[in-house]
Amino acid sequence: MEKTKKRKITERIVILCIALVVLCLLIFFLRNIFFPFIKLEAKQDFEGAKQLLLDNGVIGFLTVSLIEALQMVVIFIPAEFIQLSSGMSYPWWLAMILCDLGVALGCSMIYFLVNVFRFNGDIFNKEDKIKKYEQRSKTRNTMIFMYILFIMPIIPFGAICYYGSSKKIPYRKYLLTCATGVIPSIATSILMGSAIKKFIADALPIWALILIIVLAAAILFSLLVLVLKKFFFKDEEGYTPFLISLFEKLALKLLCLKIRFKVTGADAVREMTGPFIYLAEHHSALDVAALYRIDTEKDMAGVINEYIFRTPLLGKIMRKSGHISKKMFYPDVMCLKGIMRTVKRGRPVAIMPEARLSTDGGPSYVDKNIADLCKKLGVPVVIVEIRNLYFISPKWRKRIFRGVCEVEVKRIIQPEELKELDGEELAGIIREGLSYNEFSRTICNFRSRKKAEGLHNVLYMCPHCKTLYSNTSKGNTLTCTHCGKQYHIGADYRFTETDLPTIFDYYAKIKEIEKETLHDLSLDIPVDVKIFKDQVKEVRTEKGVFHLDSQKVSFKSDISDLYFEYTVDHLEGIAYSCGEEFELYYKDELYYFYPPEGQRQVCTRVALLYEMLRGELENA
Repeated sequence: MEKTKKRKITERIVILCIALVVLCLLIFFLRNIFFPFIKLEAKQDFEGAKQLLLDNGVIGFLTVSLIEALQMVVIFIPAEFIQLSSGMSYPWWLAMILCDLGVALGCSMIYFLVNVFRFNGDIFNKEDKIKKYEQRSKTRNTMIFMYILFIMPIIPFGAICYYGSSKKIPYRKYLLTCATGVIPSIATSILMGSAIKKFIADALPIWALILIIVLAAAILFSLLVLVLKKFFFKDEEGYTPFLISLFEKLALKLLCLKIRFKVTGADAVREMTGPFIYLAEHHSALDVAALYRIDTEKDMAGVINEYIFRTPLLGKIMRKSGHISKKMFYPDVMCLKGIMRTVKRGRPVAIMPEARLSTDGGPSYVDKNIADLCKKLGVPVVIVEIRNLYFISPKWRKRIFRGVCEVEVKRIIQPEELKELDGEELAGIIREGLSYNEFSRTICNFRSRKKAEGLHNVLYMCPHCKTLYSNTSKGNTLTCTHCGKQYHIGADYRFTETDLPTIFDYYAKIKEIEKETLHDLSLDIPVDVKIFKDQVKEVRTEKGVFHLDSQKVSFKSDISDLYFEYTVDHLEGIAYSCGEEFELYYKDELYYFYPPEGQRQVCTRVALLYEMLRGELENA
């Protein structure tokens, strides 16, 4: 045990020293070669740029190769940087040679560290991921498997070399595999670097630069697909196929460029080996991505709005990923069967029991049926609190802001505890666990100048003059066009006006005003309608009047004999998209109701009024 500890300490010291060397070389390369070269090229001083390379000569060549080699040993330093840089600084063929020589040197250093000093690279936490891919591979040939890994963009070169070195293959075969396996990836990066150089120096049109980058990525992607289809992966029924899983992870990595996820309390979840249920509040459409960050290695399935499954490409990806379709506010036996089937296969399932995106940043109603479902499934229940996503990507705004999302595992209810709790007790625990209000604490700063963008579609009434649909939003300001009252959103997402300090308070005031006339409600809305039917691509259209009063909702067509109605006790809720449409199901068909242009703030009002009517009925 003591020897293992000392060995790990030694590994860390060696890796730290190598990392410092890499950093120094990067600084040297940037200071003495790269930045001056770019400046000369930008000035179209081609003779000066050429002379700069000649002056640095062998030192410049050695710098590229050494950085490429050492970044492989310290695998958390991206290789793409030096490859792009060399593509911008040298002819493509020379850049290829220098980078590949660096790979050969780096993989040799790793082979030496693993087989002489018994390093294993465990401190980088990549070995388990490679082993999981190895289990799903069709080939058992180590060299072929390494080739596959080299063209996968999610595994660093160094991690693959640590893996290959531990497999006891002859050094010459190992070196050949590493030196040739990296060529597609290196060639792509160098091609992009050369294109950027042309763009800067030779006024290459922006469309040509984009085309080259897209083509380079497409070539690498096509090669990846061909190789993976031939050699990889054994897809298990009910689990996400490898290619789809790979694309999902890449999409999440791109999202992480915009949002930093800070996860706490995840260790207990990562140690789980069987299925479990995630329960979280639903403040943003990105909540499923936040839950995935708790444990990126578990093949999680989410319960997702059925409408998304109707879109051609995204719907296909969702189905193949094993995500579960749910008809919003409508009895859906197939959804329940999908959840039970997924749990039986051993996969975790993510459920947002509120079923609707939060309008005001606060909690929504949670039906006790979720407690009954959890007891029936009999697997651990993980209650998660997701913070800041409402401000980063709320329901009422299409744009995603840059920010930090905090994800905290609040409580894990084990099966033994589930058995002891009755349905009401468990429902109370779940509701308490999902009661988080985004405005209940100090909010981190958002410096955007467009925080109020789209907010008028949610805050559809002025609380001062009580005029409907008079609000407009621009920049960080919400303005009533009737009385002129304004609310300005500060950096902490709170209004600078103190009478209604937050969006949550403003929305609560709207509820208070609406409640005064709720029982005298009679609302008729002219609508265009799109009707979607299961397994049918064609969309039917209608035109008519949607009616809402204190007893029922109904729709009557102006162009056919179509008419239907729901009493408040028979319809669970009305879903909507801010400033666009509201929707419900009738006879298993999905109806999208579009009010006239310029009057679509009413979508939020319809959903809120019905939610209030339903709440009064359940509290009676």
